[in-house]
Amino acid sequence: MKDSLQFQIANKLQQEFDTLAKYTVKEVLYMVFKNIQLTDNKVSGLRMNKLGFSLLKSKYDCYPFVVGEEGIHKNLLIALHKHMSWPYYIDKKQLVMFSGDDAMWMKMYGNDIDKFTNSIK
Repeated sequence: MKDSLQFQIANKLQQEFDTLAKYTVKEVLYMVFKNIQLTDNKVSGLRMNKLGFSLLKSKYDCYPFVVGEEGIHKNLLIALHKHMSWPYYIDKKQLVMFSGDDAMWMKMYGNDIDKFTNSIK
């Protein structure tokens, strides 16, 4: 668990923001990730919630994309959850990526979120 990207992000956020220092890393994980899933030896879920997004975007580059008319649907959310390797934030209006590589691929698919998620499956 301590080797996971999520754990490293939570730990880094604790170091960067004094208000998070009083919480355990596990508590911070639940505070900043919307879909975090913890088991004895595995962590999954890189979708940030609003708090996590606002903290991360203040410290790291991010790449926003407008959610099209198709909107957000369960298959899209499942694909992102299963296949994204870096943190992201999604709401009804936008998908924000924290990976330049993911952003490049999204642009190559014409900023079409469905085409992008189909490519990462």
